[in-house]
Amino acid sequence: MSSFPGILLRNWRLKITALTLAVVLWVTMRLTDDRIGRVDLSSVEVRVEHVHRDWFLRQPPSPPAVEMSVTGPVGDILRVAMSRPTIAIRVDSVFREDSVLTLNPDWVTDVDRSSVSIENIRPSSVRLLFERNKEEEIPVTVRLTGELPDSLALVAEPRANLLFTSVRGAASVVDALETVFLEPFDLGGVAGPGRFEVALDTAGLGGLVVNPTSATLTVEVGPKRARVLALPVEWLGADPDLVLESSVVNVTLYGAEELLAEADTATLRVLVDADAATVRGAVEEDGEARIPLSLIGVPAWVRGVLEVDSVTVRGSGGP
Repeated sequence: MSSFPGILLRNWRLKITALTLAVVLWVTMRLTDDRIGRVDLSSVEVRVEHVHRDWFLRQPPSPPAVEMSVTGPVGDILRVAMSRPTIAIRVDSVFREDSVLTLNPDWVTDVDRSSVSIENIRPSSVRLLFERNKEEEIPVTVRLTGELPDSLALVAEPRANLLFTSVRGAASVVDALETVFLEPFDLGGVAGPGRFEVALDTAGLGGLVVNPTSATLTVEVGPKRARVLALPVEWLGADPDLVLESSVVNVTLYGAEELLAEADTATLRVLVDADAATVRGAVEEDGEARIPLSLIGVPAWVRGVLEVDSVTVRGSGGP
């Protein structure tokens, strides 16, 4: 005698085909059934697909889904259930930021209303929280990364042709925005002067609409040159009993040739960066002291390097 599992497995392909045909036949008969019936649908999504341009929807509708009943010919209501309908809301005008909206059966999508009726939406209303949109001109800020090749130097500050960009969105977000940055521009990829298209960095702007979304960045560079200057060392508030071993140091300026030629050397100063009383105490104890120097007044886009970063101080009477 054959086992029960064996009977099931015998001609299994034929049996699966027969079962499939039976299911298709049952569904077809149900979909063509003209008897009046009723089906309750749960978790029908509520979504807002349009909001007046002066307003912004702060969060999804509450609740985000509802239940509803559909009545009509059995075949038609089964089609509705299989189509997974949603409730789509258009908000053409807003009178209050916190609004309660009664759901209209006409807003149900994917339903042929000529043959079925939408009844008993539960709950019958949803809460919508709006915020007024705002449009404002926000300053654009350039961001630079990396270093120019050693053979090049900037002639001027890289500048964008876009000083402001129009930003539109929720008023609270726009009001908190101080600037819109350009995407970081890597100076390491610059081979010579030119203009470069750079996108605005819109990541993290909270859904704000920015226009325009890019700018042209002008980068002026020239061959790097060096210029050496001998400058006096200044010690403001110096102790007359203390003397510097060297009163003049060399300073090397690096930059574009035209900037070095135009540099106002009168603004360059080498200063002793130490307190006279502290230095006097060190000299009295050790006979001399090494004190740091600082360079001020270096022109923009020029780099200044001191030949030495400190000088020796001794008492005026010598060692």
